[in-house]
Amino acid sequence: MSIIFPGNYVAHLNAYRDQGVVALPGVEFYRSVGAVVINPDNDSVTDVDGVLKTGTYTPQILSPDLRQDDKPRKDKPMDIPAGAVIYKTAISAPGVKGASGKTIVIAGPDGDPSPDSPTLTAGSDGFFPEEGAVSPLLDVVGGTAVAATTVTITTDGDFTAELKPSAGACRNSPSAILVEVCWYKATPAPSYDDAHIPYAVEAGQGY
Repeated sequence: MSIIFPGNYVAHLNAYRDQGVVALPGVEFYRSVGAVVINPDNDSVTDVDGVLKTGTYTPQILSPDLRQDDKPRKDKPMDIPAGAVIYKTAISAPGVKGASGKTIVIAGPDGDPSPDSPTLTAGSDGFFPEEGAVSPLLDVVGGTAVAATTVTITTDGDFTAELKPSAGACRNSPSAILVEVCWYKATPAPSYDDAHIPYAVEAGQGY
């Protein structure tokens, strides 16, 4: 785990490293981003034709190692720990196409005490809006903690990888359903490094 402070906040938070930021004293904020990758070679989620069928899926926090044939660091589940307070969720689907009106929602966490899931809906051309869909923003401080949960999404249609405005499926398109969960938790109790504790001095010892 890697915690940074506002003065060092020069890049996006790294979800793979569980990187948080102490933006308020006593509170660590996190931004988890997971993906369901739609690719003909990703047979763990798509069928033999590269189609993501109607169903429920578990987004993965993707490894920084981009080569599929040499990936020492594996993708990992998008887990939210117990004690986290979720204040925002969002979904987007770049390079994904389905039938008009088909939707993607966050199956969990969804609703009290977390935000209600946004609904991402395919347009008349089958593609999803570039800006995605964002949940209502709950109070940043003062929410209710959740139990440990693994993020899941539900689709009500079949989806394929296709780059807009391509006329046919693009085998190598960067196509994925992206899910964002923003949450915070209390910082741990102070450690030795947080206080200037003097060295022990034996009686009669000089300085």
